[in-house]
Amino acid sequence: MSYLKQILDEFTTWKWTFLIVILFPYGWSIRMAVAANADLQQLPLNRWDIIFTFLSDPLLIIFFYLPFWLFFSSQLIINEWDYTLLIRLKSFPKWMLYTIVRISPILLILQFLWIIISFLVTMGIPLENSWSIWGATAAPANNIIYIFQGTGFSPWFILFLQTTLFSLCLITLHAIAASVYARFPRMNVIAGTSVFLFIGAIISYKVFPALPAPFMLGMVTNYSILSFSYATFDSVVPAFLLLVSIITVCFSLVSLWSKGKFKSMTNFLNHHYHFLAYSFICLLGITTQFTHSGMKVMTVWENLYFNFYGVSEEGFSLYVYIYFCIVFLGFVYLFQLHLSHVLNGHIYYLMIRYKSFYRWFIQLMKKTALGVLALLVLLAVITIVIGVIQGRTLERYAAQNISELYPYMLYQFFINGFLQLLNYILIVFIISWIWQEATYSLIALGVLFVAGLPLLNTNQWLPSGLNSMGYVAGDSNGVFHITIVLAIYLLIEIGIIVYLFRKRKVSI
Repeated sequence: MSYLKQILDEFTTWKWTFLIVILFPYGWSIRMAVAANADLQQLPLNRWDIIFTFLSDPLLIIFFYLPFWLFFSSQLIINEWDYTLLIRLKSFPKWMLYTIVRISPILLILQFLWIIISFLVTMGIPLENSWSIWGATAAPANNIIYIFQGTGFSPWFILFLQTTLFSLCLITLHAIAASVYARFPRMNVIAGTSVFLFIGAIISYKVFPALPAPFMLGMVTNYSILSFSYATFDSVVPAFLLLVSIITVCFSLVSLWSKGKFKSMTNFLNHHYHFLAYSFICLLGITTQFTHSGMKVMTVWENLYFNFYGVSEEGFSLYVYIYFCIVFLGFVYLFQLHLSHVLNGHIYYLMIRYKSFYRWFIQLMKKTALGVLALLVLLAVITIVIGVIQGRTLERYAAQNISELYPYMLYQFFINGFLQLLNYILIVFIISWIWQEATYSLIALGVLFVAGLPLLNTNQWLPSGLNSMGYVAGDSNGVFHITIVLAIYLLIEIGIIVYLFRKRKVSI
């Protein structure tokens, strides 16, 4: 009864009168716009066409509901920050859950009034249990309804999903703000967090659609409007999973901090953030398939081919090549960080242990070669597993355009990929050994990035970017030419390293 009383008390506050005054004329204007478009195409519509256009309006959600929610969410968080309450609840995560329960009446009334008003502004229009002819017709004016009817779900179930998704999005925003305030309980912090979330939402809606495909995953509309979510992910599930994950992370971080374990986690991140960032970018590229957005990919082998396409003799796409270089040159950058640590003092302790540069170098390259092999296997396995999860087949003959290239693809990815990474590593090793400055190694990575471009690397004579899957599409036997080139460069680099070791006059 007390919770019901909270809802009734909340319903009598002034804010809902203001909400109704705004929503009724706005909803009516949407009705007139949808009806005009339907009349123009001379197609019948029903209530769902107007209701879902109203409930899925991004301008209303971002510029009206979002600041409305952030303001009252921040206000409630500040009001409920009481040490007596914290002692009674015994933990910060329980306090966060308590604030979610306390703000839920606002969420319930908000959704209830919005849905009721959407039905009221459609009075006089038929209410059916199916989609209208207008909604099932592809046209710019009804892209929201057309996406919904393509899901195969009924309008009533779509209404439930849209309401749930938007509610979960608002709860996620509240959880983020509450977790930040639990760590930094100051007025300016909660105000800054709310402003940051609001401005970030506007930027994601206005700027991200004009950027490459990966940025579209950050659009706030993908996690608050079901039609945007389904159009981006081709499923209604990912948006829900990500929002639940964010809420879980917020609670977990606050729990770790309150138990004094946040410092150890911070130390771990400080020491391994390069590797974590590298792993995240690799995984993001594989899961989103932005390297072949808009292309019909049937098999997991096409997935592997396009994800690591790199460059070809015909040319390249900048974003595809950048991702390709992040994956492979990024691994070399991690090796360079480890090598810099060794050469800046730690090398002398290793000489005491190994008695020779040669013995140390052989042990280093054994571990590095295993790391390279592990990287290639992991990239291939993750690509295949993600492809299977996304519904792509393992049958290579389903892709007629590259089925005959299957053996060459695997050869290029594993053999030439292994040799290419070893070339990168030895080049960076030589640069680091001569100059012993991280800056020169970074310059070397930049030179390798540029050298891999087909404009410079004509006939594939430079040891950079030669493991690009794009080279398989040309002369398939060219992959063996690439192997010879990479092997020759490896012999040259090993010769240079032997010469450098002998100049140090350290015995074998």
